Amino acid sequence: MFYWLKCLILSCGNFSKKMKYTYQEYLQLEIDTDIRHEFWNGEVLAMADVTKKHSRIGFNIVKFINDSFRPQGCEAFKAHVKLELQKENHYVYPDVILTCDKEDKDPYSVKNPSLIVEVLSKSTEAYDRSVKFAQYRKIKSLRYYLLVSQTAPIVEVYGKVNEGASVFTYEVYEGLYAIIQLPALEFEMPMSKVYDYIEFSEDEKYEEKFSLKSIAAKFF
Repeated sequence: MFYWLKCLILSCGNFSKKMKYTYQEYLQLEIDTDIRHEFWNGEVLAMADVTKKHSRIGFNIVKFINDSFRPQGCEAFKAHVKLELQKENHYVYPDVILTCDKEDKDPYSVKNPSLIVEVLSKSTEAYDRSVKFAQYRKIKSLRYYLLVSQTAPIVEVYGKVNEGASVFTYEVYEGLYAIIQLPALEFEMPMSKVYDYIEFSEDEKYEEKFSLKSIAAKFF
C-alpha cells in the first residue's frame, strides 16, 4: 500500500512485475538486475535515473561531509547505500546519508543516520517532502534532514530540537555566500561547496523561489 501511495504522488510506472517479494528475494533482485529498488512490506519500486546536476550536487555534499567527519570515525554515503527504516521490511536510498554510529556495520545499509540529504527534483519533490519525511522523522538518531534544490542555491534544513525528540525546527539558506549551520553536529557547510561547479538559469531561479514561497505560505 505504501508504494501505491508513492506512485499516486509521483505518477510512476516502475513497479516490478512481481507484486510481493520476501526480503531475500528483494536482495537477490538488486544483485540480478544491478538496479536500485526501494522496498516496503514486500513491494519493490525501481529508482529513477537522475540528472548530472543532481548527481554532482550529491557528490559535492558527500565529499565535503566526509572530509570533515571521517577523522571522527563517521562516514557519509551517496545514493547507492540503503537506509534501513524497518529491519527486513523497509529500505530506501537517500541521496546522502551520514552515520557516526560504530554499530552501523552492515555492508549494504545504514541503520542509525545522523544526517539525511535529498536533492529535490520535479518528479520526487512531493514524495521527499511528505511520505519520506514522515518516515525519516521517526529515526531516533537523526538530527538533520536537508532538502537541496538543484535549480537555485536554496537548502532547507529540518533540525531535531534534541536527540530522540519528535519536534523539528525549520530554516532556509539561500545564496552561494550563506553557510549552513548544523550545531548539533558541530558542523558548518558553505553553500558554495554544495553548489561547486553548478550553474543555474534565470528561469530556474525564478521558478524555484516562487515554489519555495508557495510552500512557506502553505505550511508556515
